[in-house]
Amino acid sequence: MPCILLFDYDGVLVDSLDIFMHHFIFACQKEGISQINDKSSFLHLFDKNLYESMLEIGMSLETILRVVNQVRDGLIKDQNKLTLFPGIYDIVKILAPKNELLVVTSNESNVVLSFLKSHGLTEFKAIYGSDKGGSKVNKINTIKKLYPNGEFYYIGDTTGDIDEGRQAGVSTVAVSWGWHDSSKLIVKKPDYLIDHPKKLIEIMTKQY
Repeated sequence: MPCILLFDYDGVLVDSLDIFMHHFIFACQKEGISQINDKSSFLHLFDKNLYESMLEIGMSLETILRVVNQVRDGLIKDQNKLTLFPGIYDIVKILAPKNELLVVTSNESNVVLSFLKSHGLTEFKAIYGSDKGGSKVNKINTIKKLYPNGEFYYIGDTTGDIDEGRQAGVSTVAVSWGWHDSSKLIVKKPDYLIDHPKKLIEIMTKQY
């Protein structure tokens, strides 16, 4: 039975918090969304699905689209400032031969693809970004249909990731090096909580 590893992008593969947050808050302020104005209010959006959180604070679909597009443009402009988390490159290379690797993210697919390619990571079979829908649950369920006999793991860094992975019926792996710290993640009781990418090898080794 193949293992299908579904990686979040921001906070799992790439260290993008400061740059993403800068562009997101700036875009919100430009759109008159004054309540998103610091790190705490920004990270609170990821307690659940980002797009659901944006709707809940009163943002229209049109405003959300404008914010997302501004963030996309900012991330493209500042792509050279982003870095992979330590250990990610090697772990991807180790895991890829025996597993299917995909990305499920709230970021835009082309932004993710461009960054990964520029850093020599071409092992991901597909990227399911915001252009393929806002719900990670729906995107994971779409992927599950492609691998009917697969063993699925969603690897995320926020409580929203853990909730959506669980709702989609896959095993959840929370990482402590991302946007939400381990004390917040553990409350969601993920199937695994890891503090270094190499721990993924230990999880996968048990499946072979």
